[in-house]
Order: sequence, then structure tokens, then C-alpha cells
Amino acid sequence: MKKLICAMLLLPGLASAIDLDESGSLKLSGFYNLTAGKVLSGSALGSSTPWTYQQYQCPCSIQNWEYTGVYEKSKGWQLDQESLLGLQLKKEFSPTLSATAQVVMRAQNPNKGSRPTVDWAYLSWQPSAESDWTFQAGRFRIPLYYYSDYLYIGYAYPWSRPAPDVYGWPIYAYDGGNVSYRRQLGESDWAMTASAWTGSFTSDNNPYYTRLYYTTPTNDAWKKILGASVSVNNGIFDVRAMMMRHEETVSQNDPVAGTTFLLKDQPTRIMGLSINMDYKNWLLKSEFDRFEQKDASKGINNIYKYALFGIGYNFGAWTPMYTYSQYTTVTEPTEGRQSHYLSLRWDFRKNMALKLQYDISKDKSHYPYPFFGDSKLLSLSLQGTF
Repeated sequence: MKKLICAMLLLPGLASAIDLDESGSLKLSGFYNLTAGKVLSGSALGSSTPWTYQQYQCPCSIQNWEYTGVYEKSKGWQLDQESLLGLQLKKEFSPTLSATAQVVMRAQNPNKGSRPTVDWAYLSWQPSAESDWTFQAGRFRIPLYYYSDYLYIGYAYPWSRPAPDVYGWPIYAYDGGNVSYRRQLGESDWAMTASAWTGSFTSDNNPYYTRLYYTTPTNDAWKKILGASVSVNNGIFDVRAMMMRHEETVSQNDPVAGTTFLLKDQPTRIMGLSINMDYKNWLLKSEFDRFEQKDASKGINNIYKYALFGIGYNFGAWTPMYTYSQYTTVTEPTEGRQSHYLSLRWDFRKNMALKLQYDISKDKSHYPYPFFGDSKLLSLSLQGTF
């Protein structure tokens, strides 16, 4: 953790990508988030008496489902749940062929400590330098959400982090390929981007399932991923629709009993719609998603509905914003949450922003035991790119 913080403190002086060769075809760029959070108060099942959920001492607040970033009131201010440093290396072999790799060192990375992990590693090719088509192959983040591609580049959005009620599933990457097509729509201001992707990903001892839901090491695999999205943008409005299907297998390995399948080759569908506006000084952010796993013969009816809506106004270097988010399952025992966020972004220097955020989160789950409960969280985050 100390090495990560020291490295991040050296970065603010950097303002642009670094050329690593004389031709400029090899470039290094990066991003950083130095985030501190403190749970101010919390309760569960109508009581503020401290409780234990899994390995967490609550009151607590979960802010990252993928890497199980959980703030605990008993620990005061914590710097080690979301802070990270990312580096991206891009090599251009020709005007139409390039390779990109991105590694991220997280202060809190289950199963890996703070060792760097490869979030992206892919080849890109275009038929010509002017082509509207781009073909890519390698490792990518799954573009389930509007901010999926740059979820950990905090400088790219107004909050300390996108609403965790919406952003967070056990599998967040895929190994495979994708194709995208970009085109201006006639002589209008509108441009369209259409994308399709396919692949698979397996996560052994998956943190989401192992740390947040089970105490037994649990594996998760998404296979036969097939997804597509279409987005249109005119500089003011940005609308994106997405649909993806895959088969999910969740399993636990026991040296004596063998493998137990909690879910096996279960067809899954995820749909999403985002509508955003950036007009003059006003910002409007919205996202609506639905996750479906249904099989009447097996008694499976896993449906999640999740959404966010935010409104903000830009006063020069300052951007205050209010955001609401929620998620819920449709069958009992219901798991659900509703959250309100007050955030303030200060762009005090080029490529750098300081963010203050206050979250009020209500646990709407119908569990007979204390889940993560209600919480109030205060966050302070320094985020930037270079």
C-alpha cells in the first residue's frame, strides 16, 4: 500500500502521454485514484449495534463489488479500498495496426495483494487509416455499462465512483474479439457507433462470490458471451443501448466431496440503456439495466433491475451533483438497495480533479440476517490522468 501511494504522489506533475521512442509510435499513459473513505454511521435490521457480516465488521459500506472494496466504520479513514495506479502502453506498428496493454496496481486486490493485474491486452486493426471499421482481439472489459471502458479512470466522470448499486458484477472482463463501426449520420451533428463482441472468462476463487456471499472459495465462469451495443451522440445528447447473453457456471471445489455446481451453464441475458446530456452548464446522467436468469424447470428466476439518475451543474472549475441509484431482485428473499449521493468535483489543475462525496445508502433486502445494512459514507478522492 505504501509503495502505491508514494508512486501516485509523484504523478500529478505529468500532464500528457510519454513518448518512449523517437518515432512516437510507443507511448505510455496512465491514471490514478487516491481515494479515502470513512463510514460515519450505519445500522441493520433496525439496530445500530455493530454486527459482523462475513469477514467484515459493520457498520460498513460496499463501494466496489468487483474487487470487494468495503469500508468499515471501526477502521476510520481507509485509503486501501479503492486507491489504484494504472499504466497503459500502446505501440503503433502502422497507421492501421496497434497493440495496447493496460496494467493496474490496486491497493486492495483479493488473491493478488497489490500486484499489478492485466486489465486490457489487445490488438487493433483497421482495413485502412480512414476506415469506419475497427477489429480487435485480446482481453477487454465487458462493455455492460456506459462507463465500463473507463470505470477505474475516475477523472472521466463526475463522481468519486459510478454508483455501486449499478456498477458491479462478478465477471468484468472477457477474452475474445470485437468489431466496431463508426459513422456520421448524413450531414447532421449525430454520429453512431455500433459494436459487437464475443468471448469468455473464468475467475477462480472469485472475490465477489467468495468474500461477499460465501465463505467457501467459489469459482465463476461466463462462457459463450455474445453482445452488441449501439450508441448515438450529437455533442449534447448521448444515448446507448446494449444487450448481451452468456452462460454462467458457479462452482465450489471440495477435496473430499468434489465439485458442487451452484449454477451450471445457465443462460443469462443482460440489457442496458443509458441517456446522458451535457448542455451548456447542465449535466444529466441516467442508466437502466436488467439482468435475467430464468429456468422454470430448475426453479431459477434470478432477475435484477438496477438504475441511476443524476443531475449536476458546472460552475467553472466546480461541479456539484445529486445522484440517485437503486437495485432490486424480483423474487424473495429480495436483495435490494437505494442510495443518494451528493458529490462535488473541483478541477483545480489540468488533468486532475479533487472530489468530495457523501453517500446515504439504504438496505432494502428481505434477509433474516444483517446484510451490509444502511450506511452513511464520506469520501475524498484525488483523481487524474497523464
